[in-house]
This record gives sequence, C-alpha cells and structure tokens, in this order.
Amino acid sequence: MEPEPIRRALLSEISAAGGKKLRGLIAYNAPTQIFERGKRFTEVIRPGAFRRSLASGRDVLSTFNHDVNRLLGRTSSGTLALTDTPEGLRFEVALPESAADVRELLLRGDLRGSSFFAFPHRDGGEKWTGDLRELTSLELVELGPVVNPAYVTSTAEYRSAEPAPPASGTALSAALVALMQRS
Repeated sequence: MEPEPIRRALLSEISAAGGKKLRGLIAYNAPTQIFERGKRFTEVIRPGAFRRSLASGRDVLSTFNHDVNRLLGRTSSGTLALTDTPEGLRFEVALPESAADVRELLLRGDLRGSSFFAFPHRDGGEKWTGDLRELTSLELVELGPVVNPAYVTSTAEYRSAEPAPPASGTALSAALVALMQRS
C-alpha cells in the first residue's frame, strides 16, 4: 500500500527582529487531534522524523497556503534553510519582495500558522497503536505559512528591522505529488 501524503497546519507565534525572514518550528512530541476521512485520531511527530529527508538533499519548497504559484523560497536556491533540532524541524525563509502581502499579514497577526506537506517513508515512516499515529520518518516536500492552522504547537517568527507585536499563532500541484509517489 502506498503511503498517503500528510498535510498538517501548525499554530504559530510571530515576532520580529533584524532581516526579512520567516522562521518556524515543526514541533516534535506534540500530540494533536486529527479528523481525516471520517476518522478521529491522535498524531505525533517523533524526534528526528525529518532527518532522513534532510540527508537526502531533496529540494524542499516554501509556499504560502500550499500554493506553488506563491513560492517563498526553496532549499536548492539557499532561500530556505532547514535544521533538525531536539525540539523539532526549524525552518527559515528569506521572503522575496513579491511576498509583501505575506509579510503584512504576518505583522498584523492575520496569519496564525505554518503547514507542511510530507510523505511517511514506506519502510517504517509511521506506526499505529490504536488511535495513535506516530510519524517517525517523513519525506518533506513543502512547508510555509497558512491561513488556517490545525496543529496547536509550533512556532514561527517574522524577522524585520521593526519590532512586531507577538501573535498567536491550495493545494500543491499534482506534479509534486507524482514526484513523491515515484520516490
């Protein structure tokens, strides 16, 4: 059976400092209630779940609302940096000038979260125990800020020259899905 893609949104906090960057964290060990395809379950991303994906060197995109037409950055160009930490997967995107609306929405507190799109690796990427789904090895495809987050844990911050007040914090193209299914 082919692994199903995972798209999860993460509630975020936003703050400012130097530069024009969006920073975020996909938190590990943070159980979240998911309702998907008529089934309710608890999902948790385990530490190191993205380690294998990062080691592969695959190009990962950062988009706004999972829209590839709203590209914010990518690892292959150096505008998206990903770091696996004990707390979770940290990301930093150098926002382009064309993302002025995203910067404004972040600063106003209208964007409340980030999201990621990944696939569990076929050889043990997920483990089910009753209604608990543990994600242990994921192939990351895309991440970025979204309007409607689902996860209640994670952090993100906008970094600019001016301080911003803290705030609490579609679809990818068929080509990306096909690419991941071939992997």
